[in-house]
Amino acid sequence: MRPSFISTLGVLLTVCTVLPQTGAQQLCNGYAELCAKPYSQVSYATAHNAYAFAPRNGIATNQDNNIQIQLKDGIRAFMLDAYNVPSGNPNDIELCHTSCSLLDGGPLSKTLALFKAFMDANPNEVITILWENAQNLTPTHFQTVYNASGLVPYSYAQAKGNTTWPTLAQMIASGKKLVSYLDTGADASVPWLMAEYDFIFETPWNLVKGGGYPCTVDRPKDQRKQMYVLNHFIYGDFKLGNTTVSIPQKGSANQTNGPDLTSHVNSCETTFNQIPSFVAVDFYEIGLLLQMVAKVNNVTWNGQLATQPPPLPGATGPGSGSGSGSGGGSGTSGNGADATSISLGAQFFSALALVLLSLVAI
Repeated sequence: MRPSFISTLGVLLTVCTVLPQTGAQQLCNGYAELCAKPYSQVSYATAHNAYAFAPRNGIATNQDNNIQIQLKDGIRAFMLDAYNVPSGNPNDIELCHTSCSLLDGGPLSKTLALFKAFMDANPNEVITILWENAQNLTPTHFQTVYNASGLVPYSYAQAKGNTTWPTLAQMIASGKKLVSYLDTGADASVPWLMAEYDFIFETPWNLVKGGGYPCTVDRPKDQRKQMYVLNHFIYGDFKLGNTTVSIPQKGSANQTNGPDLTSHVNSCETTFNQIPSFVAVDFYEIGLLLQMVAKVNNVTWNGQLATQPPPLPGATGPGSGSGSGSGGGSGTSGNGADATSISLGAQFFSALALVLLSLVAI
C-alpha cells in the first residue's frame, strides 16, 4: 500500500505544480500575442543613446530617464556607444557620447549590472543592445565585461545567413534572451556579439530639424536586410562663435515623437514592405513611442505610461508639470519660460566647455 500511496502523492504534487503555470497566460515583452512571433518579426521600442541621460538638459543628453526607468517603462532595445575607459582600465568599457569629455555615461560594467538585475527579476523579457563601436574595441574586450556581469549565459547567438529566428517564447524558455549587435569589428571569436549589418539595415541617422524623415537604406549602403532600425531623432545646430555643435532637440519632441513618428513609421512600412524592428527615438517618454510600437506589433497597447521626469528647478506655470504620461505627449516639462532659459543656459555652458576642451586639445 505504501508504494501506491507514494506514487499517487507524487502525481498529485506534479499536477498541483503544473496547473498554476498552465492556467496563467504567458506574456512576452508584455504581450501574450508576441510569444509566438519570431524575434525578427517583432518591433521593439528603442532608446537612442540610452546611457546619455545626464546631466539633465545637458547639450549631449538624449534621454531624461536612466536605464532602470527605461527598462521599467517598456524600452526593450538600447543603443550604446563603446569607448576605452579614460583611466585605461582594460577590463571595462566607457559609455560616452561623441567624447568622454562631453558626456561620460560611466563604466559599462555598472550598466550591464542593471540589465542583469532586470532580466533576473523579469524572466519573460527579451532585450536587445545595439552597439556603436566608436573606438574599434575588440569583441573579446566586450566579452570580458559581459562575462564579469553574468550576462553571457543570457546571450543569444544567431549564425550569419540564418534567417529563421526563434520565437520570443522559445528564447525565453531557453534563457537566451539578450541579443547584442556590434556595428563594426564583430568576428567569430565571440559568436553572440553579432555583426549588426549581417542582419539589420538602418535608415539615415543624421536628421536635422525641419529636414524630413526619409525611408532609405543608409547603412549598409543600399543593402536591404531581414530587419531594420528606424532612426527617428533630430539634431539642431548650436553655434558658439565659429564652432557649431549638433544637439538633440527636446523642445520639438512632442511633434517629433508624435505626429512625425506616426507618419515616419507608416511611410517606411509601406516603402520597405516590412515593419521596423527597432524604432529609435530621443526622449522616449514624450510622445507616442510605446503606443506606436504596440500598433506596429498588432497588439492593443497595454496602457503602460512612460515615467515623466520631475520638472527642472525653477520651472513654474503651464508646461512645467510632469503631466499625465506619454499618451498624448502633453506631459513634457521645460515648456515654461523659466525652464527654457535654464535649458538654453545649460546648453550654452556645455557648448562653451566643449569648445574650451577642443582648444586645450589643440
